[in-house]
Amino acid sequence: MIKAAIVDDEQAARDLLQGYIKRYAAEHGIGFDVSLFSDGLDFLASSKGGFDIVYMDIDMPDLDGMKTAEKLRAVDSSVVIVFVTNMMQFAVKGYEVGALDFLVKPVTYDNFALKLRRAVEQIKVSGADRVMIASDGVTRAVRRRDIKYAEIISHDIVYHTSDGDIRSYGSLKKAEQLLGEGFKRCNSCYIVNLAFVDSVKGFSVIVDGKELSVSHLRKKEFMRALADYYGGKI
Repeated sequence: MIKAAIVDDEQAARDLLQGYIKRYAAEHGIGFDVSLFSDGLDFLASSKGGFDIVYMDIDMPDLDGMKTAEKLRAVDSSVVIVFVTNMMQFAVKGYEVGALDFLVKPVTYDNFALKLRRAVEQIKVSGADRVMIASDGVTRAVRRRDIKYAEIISHDIVYHTSDGDIRSYGSLKKAEQLLGEGFKRCNSCYIVNLAFVDSVKGFSVIVDGKELSVSHLRKKEFMRALADYYGGKI
């Protein structure tokens, strides 16, 4: 099931795109859950970062589509954004917020279907890599490959990512289940993304320049996981 949002201040435009999605779903046997929003503020207030694709009108009152997309990107780095606009001069700016593409009004079904196919392909790739992390009342969509390591501090888990730290309530066990394959505990405090391991020396592992301790109890298992990850080349 693909979760889609349509953000446009014109009801006719929302209805048109929703109809196109339903037609595409029927033709390709793909399930869609579609939510409609009349403006950017309403969308941001309702969105918890769980959408796979967002169709965003650029020209909207109060908060335009470009600024809405910037705020969306702050909590979701992997959602597919497609701008819908009759303002061609602003469409290119969409790439500054990582938009996949744009549609020019009036939108035809053939053009819509072509670009939705591209979006679905990207969602299949990025969706499996994405985890949802609750932090400070906001649920963020975070790419697993951007998480360097997770650390337990008191009753919180701090996810150290390429875009900064995210603090979330939870246990190391739950974090381990959330992160899954490619991550391994090196002691009772850390879960390491094996892709970020620079080196291991004695009972220390260097993760993207940060030195973490490896416990005697977990050293053998950690090294085996690291060797498996790199195809037995260790």
